[in-house]
Amino acid sequence: MVNNLWCSDVRIISSGCTPDLEHLMIRCRPYYIPREFTSVVITAVYIPPSADTNQALDELHAVIDRTETSRPEAAFIVAGDLNNAKMRNVLPRYYQHISCPTRCANTLDHVYTPGGAYKALPRPPFGKSDHVSVLLLSSYRQKLKRDRPVTRTIQRWTDQSDSALQDCFRMTEWCVFQDDDINTYTDEVICYFSKCIDDVVPRITVRTFPNQKPWINGDVHAKLKARTAAYISGDLEEYKKSRYALRSAISSAKRLYRDKVESHYKGSNTRNMD
Repeated sequence: MVNNLWCSDVRIISSGCTPDLEHLMIRCRPYYIPREFTSVVITAVYIPPSADTNQALDELHAVIDRTETSRPEAAFIVAGDLNNAKMRNVLPRYYQHISCPTRCANTLDHVYTPGGAYKALPRPPFGKSDHVSVLLLSSYRQKLKRDRPVTRTIQRWTDQSDSALQDCFRMTEWCVFQDDDINTYTDEVICYFSKCIDDVVPRITVRTFPNQKPWINGDVHAKLKARTAAYISGDLEEYKKSRYALRSAISSAKRLYRDKVESHYKGSNTRNMD
């Protein structure tokens, strides 16, 4: 059951019923969600007391691992009656939040998330259920609140700076750098390149927020401002055009970032793979 005041966009990702495992996995797009998450994936699980625990956990691991691969930026919650099974045996990244008894003196109902994001409090059962209900209080803090923005200075390459740099190199008397020692010659030329770049290419100060996506670039920022301006102006036609332009800019930025990341695996610099 999903409260419509929290989320109305709910879709079933996976479901299954075997002798060892019953599960239902849904994807929710809440009205308000931290920017670092694209959606919330909730999995309801039931493992019968007579089930093969190892087989049930293997099936559950396969379902969650497949979904994590296809939705790496989603928030995952796994909840249900697992009886004696321990999901951390197959998914050690997931933290079990329920520490109070949920049926008599046993803790049969578990809630797992990657990391300790909730505090669990026991509450009375619903209706005639013999399992207590559990209230989960979120202890998660958004990245925007945990970390401070980073201000840094970068070089802004433009067509004008490229042209000015070409003119600088064209007017250079390269013979003055000639030296019998190849190492000295290389160092002098490299130092000259660096000086020309520092003199010609302008520098700007940018502020990066901790929850900012790595693929966001200047074009996306410009399209975001244009969409906001169109919305404020009340021009519906211009607002539609700006939204379309923003979607195209985001798709292009994601594609460029993907190509950049994939190129790191083809080079010899292993530091860029982080």
